[in-house]
Amino acid sequence: MTAPMTGSATASLAGHMIASLAASLAGSVTAGALLAARARRLATCLIIAALIIAALAGCSTSARPPLTGPQTPGTRANTASTAWPIPVVLRFGGQAVTATLTDTPPSRQLAAMLPLTLHLTDAWGQAKAGPLPHPLDGGTPVHDPIPGEIYFWPSSQMIAVYYDDLGQAVPDPGLIRLGVITTGLDRLAEAGDRITVRVSQTPGGRA
Repeated sequence: MTAPMTGSATASLAGHMIASLAASLAGSVTAGALLAARARRLATCLIIAALIIAALAGCSTSARPPLTGPQTPGTRANTASTAWPIPVVLRFGGQAVTATLTDTPPSRQLAAMLPLTLHLTDAWGQAKAGPLPHPLDGGTPVHDPIPGEIYFWPSSQMIAVYYDDLGQAVPDPGLIRLGVITTGLDRLAEAGDRITVRVSQTPGGRA
């Protein structure tokens, strides 16, 4: 029969158990801290590796020479190296009208838009006119348009081809002269009230 433990023995045993438990907990905490530290180091290494790979990829891309090749038919002409005046052709309904653009800043801006499709109306009874996709800047205004010439109307951002003179002066800000029709003005005048015109440079006008 086992003798009952004294109070001092019980206290001693409890002390040993508490010490053992504390050591075990301390070990667990230490192991967890080590694992966390290793995880942080691994994450740091992965981040550094990713940054190095990205930097190398960027160097490879920047060092690659630009792609070059012949211009396609739809490529817009370099107007800075084009001989002026530029010959152009206006095509509509199986008809062709030829013209030349003058050597002025607004005419160069128009040439940079070519080829261009225009939707023209004949609301004035003296010109075929329609909006441009972009406005033109500069130029000397005129107030008395001449039949057979091409103009830009800044107040409405419209291009107009005059085919008749009704004796009407154009109010301010006037018109900006862009060019002149060389052949086929009568065909354009008789084309109807609404026409779709494709304007492009003729082969001799390309740089």
